[in-house]
Amino acid sequence: MTILIFLAVLGVLVIVHEFGHFTVAKLMGVRVLEFGIGFPPRVFGFRRGDTDYTLNLLPLGGFVRMLGEEDPSHPGSFAGKSAWQRLAILVAGSGMNAVLPVLLLTLAFMLPQPVLITDVVVRQVEPDSPAQAAGVMPGDFVRIANGRPIDNSGDLLRAIQLRLGADVALTVERGGRLRELHIAEARVAPPEGQGAIGVLLSDARVSVGSAESGSAAARAGLASGDLFLRAGPASCWDDGCGQRVLHESDLAVMEEPGEPVRVEVLRRGSIMTLDIDTGSGALDGLAVDVRPEESRSQGPISAFGSSFTQIGEILLVFRNEVSRWIAGSSGIQLAGPVGIAQITGDVARAGLSPLITWTALLSINLAIVNLLPIPALDGGRITFVLLELARGGRRLAPQKERIVHLAGFALLIGTVIIISVNDIRRLVSGADFF
Repeated sequence: MTILIFLAVLGVLVIVHEFGHFTVAKLMGVRVLEFGIGFPPRVFGFRRGDTDYTLNLLPLGGFVRMLGEEDPSHPGSFAGKSAWQRLAILVAGSGMNAVLPVLLLTLAFMLPQPVLITDVVVRQVEPDSPAQAAGVMPGDFVRIANGRPIDNSGDLLRAIQLRLGADVALTVERGGRLRELHIAEARVAPPEGQGAIGVLLSDARVSVGSAESGSAAARAGLASGDLFLRAGPASCWDDGCGQRVLHESDLAVMEEPGEPVRVEVLRRGSIMTLDIDTGSGALDGLAVDVRPEESRSQGPISAFGSSFTQIGEILLVFRNEVSRWIAGSSGIQLAGPVGIAQITGDVARAGLSPLITWTALLSINLAIVNLLPIPALDGGRITFVLLELARGGRRLAPQKERIVHLAGFALLIGTVIIISVNDIRRLVSGADFF
């Protein structure tokens, strides 16, 4: 199923990309010999007009084969068109991949999707961090970041990621009152394990509804209103084995006979750690409350506007991530076809809306990568046309350009193979890509 979903997603991206080249080539009067999905050998095909439409065996890509791509002597040839016309044809593929996310994200925003509503609690503030300097304290609830309400820690982390190298405005709740805090700079290259602003967060949505007087829950120290942050075996607590409590099922560890369990709760603004002896069995007298998820969707006009906002944020996050690579605070993670297929399968299991959003992200990535000046890609061919314009219309010898593209293609395939081998090793070991 993962393979089928991946091929369907890839097929959409390839068809849209090649349709861009195809349509503009036709508009420019270029004769298109073949519109191919996948790479030869051919599996199926039919002819309509001057063009063969083919489905090929190797599914990782596609192509539009035009008449006279290097020979301008043929009527209706690609090479016979002006430099600006050839640029338009070459850019059209990435242009279509840039338009597709608008449609996909609009659809994703229109679909009802569950939203996890939690209290985002600051568990720890690192010494000498931007958060400490701004006055953030353990036990604070983060309610707003950069003017946007925060539903869960993912919202907050995204808001911070969008402001790397710049200031971050937070509204926190402390002691029942809202406070405006100003973080001077979200660090691009923070110390290891600290994050951009230097806080540890917890999503909290499970609380103690009641703990009956004299019950095992009350004897364990739990009280009505306690907000669960973490729970796990006491023996490995300091090694980080305590898990966030997002669902009632996460508290099952407290009800199973065995080694002592440690829980972390927020009580009236203070974070407390309780050790619970589970040797006597079930923790009776405990009733919990769980904040429900919300289902949200937007109308067509609102969703259309949100799609542009989302694309802008994706590009900004990408720019900030490149800055982190350059600063050495983040390693470069590359995924080949195997890795992308694995991620696609994981995303598909989360639902239709996440899969649509992931497809939009892949389309943006394809648009950017294809415009890079790499031989064998559209960007490499665009570079040669730009060189031609810079030389006053004098073209480089087609044989030289062909050699460069062949060398680039070989290097590209070699790189994909190396990345795919690493992806397969990770897959066999059972490791998740992230």
